[in-house]
Amino acid sequence: MASARNPDCVAGGIPPQRLSKEELTKTHKTHLKNQDLSPDAPRPVKQPIMAEAYPASTKSIREVEIIPLSELSVETHHRGKGIIVKVISPPYIGAGVVSIVEDEFGNADKLAIYNQGDSSILSGVPEGCIVAVKEPYYMHNGADNDYMICVDHPSDVILLRFNDPVIPESLQLGPLLKSAEEWRVAGDTAFLEKDFPTAVFCYSEALEAAGEDATAFKAPIYNKRAGTNLILGRYDAAKADSLASRTGALSDWKAYYNAGRATYGLCEYRTSREYLETALELNPNVKGIRKEYERCLARLREEEHGEYDFQAMFSSLSPQNVHLDSGSFLSRTCVRKSKHHGNGLFATHAIKAGDLVFVEKATLMPNQYEPTRASAALYALMVRQLCDNPSLADTVLKLYPGEYERTGAEGTIVDGVPVVDIFLVEGIRTKNCFSAPLSTYEDTKPEVPTGRMAKGLWPHASYLNHSCVPNTMRSFLGDVLVSRAIRDIAEGEELFQQYVPVKALNDLRNSVLKDNWGFECGCGLCEGERRSSAAMLDKRREMLAKVERACNKRPPTKGAIVPDVSIKNIERLAKQLEDLHEEEVYGDLPRLTLVYPSNWLMEAYRGRKNHAKALKHGLRVLRNFGFGVPRDAEPAKVDWDPRGMYTGSGDASLMTIHVVAALRRLAESYGVLGQKELAKRCVEAAKFGYKVVTGFSTDLSALGQ
Repeated sequence: MASARNPDCVAGGIPPQRLSKEELTKTHKTHLKNQDLSPDAPRPVKQPIMAEAYPASTKSIREVEIIPLSELSVETHHRGKGIIVKVISPPYIGAGVVSIVEDEFGNADKLAIYNQGDSSILSGVPEGCIVAVKEPYYMHNGADNDYMICVDHPSDVILLRFNDPVIPESLQLGPLLKSAEEWRVAGDTAFLEKDFPTAVFCYSEALEAAGEDATAFKAPIYNKRAGTNLILGRYDAAKADSLASRTGALSDWKAYYNAGRATYGLCEYRTSREYLETALELNPNVKGIRKEYERCLARLREEEHGEYDFQAMFSSLSPQNVHLDSGSFLSRTCVRKSKHHGNGLFATHAIKAGDLVFVEKATLMPNQYEPTRASAALYALMVRQLCDNPSLADTVLKLYPGEYERTGAEGTIVDGVPVVDIFLVEGIRTKNCFSAPLSTYEDTKPEVPTGRMAKGLWPHASYLNHSCVPNTMRSFLGDVLVSRAIRDIAEGEELFQQYVPVKALNDLRNSVLKDNWGFECGCGLCEGERRSSAAMLDKRREMLAKVERACNKRPPTKGAIVPDVSIKNIERLAKQLEDLHEEEVYGDLPRLTLVYPSNWLMEAYRGRKNHAKALKHGLRVLRNFGFGVPRDAEPAKVDWDPRGMYTGSGDASLMTIHVVAALRRLAESYGVLGQKELAKRCVEAAKFGYKVVTGFSTDLSALGQ
C-alpha cells in the first residue's frame, strides 16, 4: 500500500511535520467540489495488491491501546494500538471514502476507508460521527507532509454509538436525539428518503434508547429494521430482527413472513418453508405469503430432484436479468479428500453420460460482463456480502486461498462485525472464481459479441479438481452453473473439470496451470504425453507453428473455394505433424495438435463438395479429440454408431463444441453419400453433445451453417 516516500521521514518514523487541520480542510473542500456523485457514475474499486498483504485486526477496540494521531508512524501497521476520532468533514467518495478526522487532543489527519459496501453507513461517513480504527496503517500520500490513515479491511473500522463509553470525554457529544421516539421518526424519514443505511442506524438507536422493558414499542421497530435490511440484502440481520419482533400475537405472521424472505435470500429453502408455513397458519389470507411459499417449494423441487425448466430459465435471461430464481441440485456429489489436490468432488451415485452431475446457483456473481471490470466487481461483491451476511463465511472463507496464511479468526464477530480480510478474499477469488458468459448456449452462436464475460463464485464447483480430459463439462445460464457428465461416471468416482481451455501442447497448458494454481496436471493425457521426449515435443511445436501459419493464410470460409494447391500443402504438413506422434506414446490418446489441420481440411473439402474427403477428415477431428471412430479405410462403415462414442472412448476423450460441429458435418457428408442411417445417428450424437456443451439445448440450428 505504500506510495512515494517523504525524503524527510523514513518508514517507521513519526513525520517531523504534517499538514495542519486548516490545510487538510482546504484541500478536502477542493476535492469535494469536483467529486461526481451522480447515480450513473461508476465507482472505482481499490483491489488489493497481494505482494503488500497484511492481516485484518482480530482484536476488539476495547483490547487495544488508544493512541493520539500524533504518535502514528509512517508505513507502519500499529499492532496492538487503535485510534478514536471524530469526522469533521463531509466524505469525499471515490474508490474509497476520504474524510478529515480529529482526535481528542485536536490533532487532525486524513482517513481513507476502503471496501465498504453501499449498505454500510461507513460507505459515506457522515460528518460528526465517531469512528474507531483498530491497528491502523499510516502511509505517506505522495506530496510533501501529506499522510493518511489507510483502512483496507472493512472490519478494521467501527462506527461507534454516540454514548459508547470507549469514546474519550472530549469527543463525547451525547445522543443527537433525546428519545427513542425521535430516533424512530428519524429512521422513518431516512427510509422515505431511501437512505437505508441511515434508517438502520436510527432504528438501532431507537431500540437502544427504548430500554429492555419496552417490548410493545420495540416490536414494530424490529419489524421496520428487518424490512430495511431486506432491501439492503442483509439477510442475516433481517432474519434476526424478524424473529426479535415476535410478540406471541396473530400479527406475528409478519415476523415469520420476513424471516422466510430473509432465509430465502440466503438460499436456505427448507428453513424458509418452515417460516412461511407458520406465517400461513397465522394469516392464510395474505396472497404475498402464498406466493413466496410456492416459490420456495419450486426451489426445493430443484434441490431435491434436479427438476429444472432450462428453456424457461434461458428465456428469462437478459443483460438486466442474470440472477435467476433457482435452487442448487447437489445431492449426486460430495466433497472428500482427493489424492490429487486437497479436497475434491466425488459422485455419490452412478451418473450416465449426458445426465446432470450438479446444478449450482452462484453464491456471488455481479452483473458485470465487461472483462476489465468483472474481477473488481466480484471482489467488491465478495467483501460486501461477507460483511453484510456473516453466515456466508462458512461457505466462502474455507475455500483455497493460495499461499495466503489465515489467522483462523476470519469471519468471527468482533465489535459487532465479522472479521473480513480483503487479502484472503482476493486469494479465494483468484483461485476459485469462474468466468461465465451470459449463457453458454448463446456463446455457441456464430454472431456473438466478443468479450462478454462475467466472473462469479460457485463454491461447490470450486472443489472440482482439474483434468485436461475431464469427465464433466460446465455451462452457464446467468448465475446458474450446469454440470453434465461427458461419459458414464461410477459411484465414488472423482469428478473433474477443465480449469481453462486446453492448449494443444503439453508444456504450454501445464505452464498455465502452474502459474495460476501452482500444480501440473496428472490426467491420462498429460501423463501419457510426458513419455514423449523433449526433442519430439520441440519438433511438434515447430511443425504446429508451420501448420497454423499455412491454415491461417487461407481459411476455408463459407462460400469460398480453397485451391487444390493449398489443400495439398495442408495435407502434407498435417501428415508430417502426425508422424511426430509416437504410436507407443499416443496410442488412443487425443492428438490435439492435429485437431486444427483436420478441421481445416474437413471444411475445405466440404467447400469443394468432396464429401468423401470431408468425411475422412471429419472422422479425424473426432479421433484427434480422443473418440473411438472408424479408420480411414472404412469411413462409411454402416455398423458404426456415433451415439455410443461418449461411453466407448475410455477416459481420455475431450469434449468441445468442435466435436458437435464435426458431427454435424459428418451427418451432412453421410447423407450426401447415401448413408442415411449414419447421417441420422450423427445428428442424434451431435444433439446429445450439444446438450452437454450448452447445458440444455439440442437445437443445432443455433450453430448456423
